[in-house]
Amino acid sequence: MPAHSSPTTLKELFAEIHHLPFLFVGSGISRRYRGLPDWKGLLEHFAAKIHPGNPLALQIFTGTGSNPDLPAAASAIEKEFNELWLKAPEYAVERERHKDAVRNNISPFKIEVAAYFARSKNITGQKAIEDELALLKNVSKRSIAGIITTNYDSLLESIFENYRTFVGQQPLLFGETQGVAEIYKIHGCCSQPNSIVLNSEDYQDFQKRNAYLAAKLLTIFVEHPVIFLGYNLGDENIRTILEAIIYCLGPQNLGKLKQRLIFVEYTPDDLPEPVVATHSIQFEGSSRALELTKIRLNGFLPLYRVLQSKKYQYNPRLLRQLKRDIYHLAATNEKVEGFHIKDIDDDAALAKVETLVGIGVIPADGSAVNGQGHHIPETGELFMDVVLKNANFDVKSLVEGALGTLLKHNGYSLPICYYLGIYQKSYGQALATLIASKPKNLEGLLSDTLIANKKKRPELTVEGIIGDSTLPDEKKIAELALANDLKTSDSQLEAFLTGYLLKNPEVFHGGNPTLKTNLRRMIRIYDFLKYGQ
Repeated sequence: MPAHSSPTTLKELFAEIHHLPFLFVGSGISRRYRGLPDWKGLLEHFAAKIHPGNPLALQIFTGTGSNPDLPAAASAIEKEFNELWLKAPEYAVERERHKDAVRNNISPFKIEVAAYFARSKNITGQKAIEDELALLKNVSKRSIAGIITTNYDSLLESIFENYRTFVGQQPLLFGETQGVAEIYKIHGCCSQPNSIVLNSEDYQDFQKRNAYLAAKLLTIFVEHPVIFLGYNLGDENIRTILEAIIYCLGPQNLGKLKQRLIFVEYTPDDLPEPVVATHSIQFEGSSRALELTKIRLNGFLPLYRVLQSKKYQYNPRLLRQLKRDIYHLAATNEKVEGFHIKDIDDDAALAKVETLVGIGVIPADGSAVNGQGHHIPETGELFMDVVLKNANFDVKSLVEGALGTLLKHNGYSLPICYYLGIYQKSYGQALATLIASKPKNLEGLLSDTLIANKKKRPELTVEGIIGDSTLPDEKKIAELALANDLKTSDSQLEAFLTGYLLKNPEVFHGGNPTLKTNLRRMIRIYDFLKYGQ
């Protein structure tokens, strides 16, 4: 490509990009892959519940103008829907299920909006869609730095499985974000109905913090290319964020964003290949225009292929963990668990130091620093992998070099049957000390108190507990240990635990200690029932 000319193909565009991108994802992506509506379509759906059979139900709330105030319409729909939900017989089951949430001032409208998005599933039976999703899944492994989205549904979490999710503005502004392998759901999520930004009051509150959000996002925009997917250039949410960002930059820096801001526009038109061009956005009341790169395409496979060609050399989740731990070490000067550091006292020698970062397991005396270590996962990763099978551990290295140390440091309370079974099939019998650590029976995984409580409640079954819609998942996890048919219910346990862990990928990082204890117990029970007998 000639010097100083703009790229005209995807290959040329991404050849000039040397950092992995962030994706900024809008409702068009959820519409493409899950058939979900945009904001106006969502309001039409719920307006029709209030005024069934009326083809102009939404116009009752918006009026007939060409530029409706959708946040105001959402507030009006919410008010009438809540009155209907609280009284109408058709919502009796939902009222019983969500009575505690409503008593805690969570809007029935938001509860139902969240449920609507939570029920959504990927479109099947369309080869183009299935091919794109499969390729995007591969892209997610090492080719995307992170994601920002205004979507409520869980599509992105299902694709980018090992990314940590931050819901709402507060966790993004004040949480321990690292900018690697993270999803920022700035308008809330269907997993937390009260987080959803939907009505006038929500948007006013969002706008109050917009300057802080823009400052946070600016660091991403400066360090990474940002690819907008599923939006149109007139989207007010995007224009507001972009306008706030350009006011943080001097005119001399705006030009640097030209090839770092990439707007992807889907068209049903028959295009032989994606069209890459420069596009300018003018903001009302401002003399400054924002130039960006615009891609027009009629399918996402070409974009996903070029994204897949650029990869992190290392696992993004591992990089995120390293960044978090090194930052904690530098900020607090406190020891970080799992970090072994050899200090250098002579400041004069620092300029001559070559740094070696090693990732693995070493004996407590540090003797393996100069030799060979083995990869050691966090215990949370181990518990997740026994259910989800997604960590791709080197089982030989894990069993021979790491499992003994992990067991010793965790009171011999880890799920090991799965790994010992794989090891035995490939390499023969594992060490006798590891085999001796396997549970002998189901009762050995339960405390005396649990065994006593189990005898008092003979009616409890796995199916009954999981199917009880009045119980939150955390309560189900606590009660499943009391079920009297555990020995014949490993498949039901697997389905429930899989669903819970996919919805809560960070459950072992912080959070409720009691929940983590109960969840570890159930995963150990599942591990024994499925792989240990």
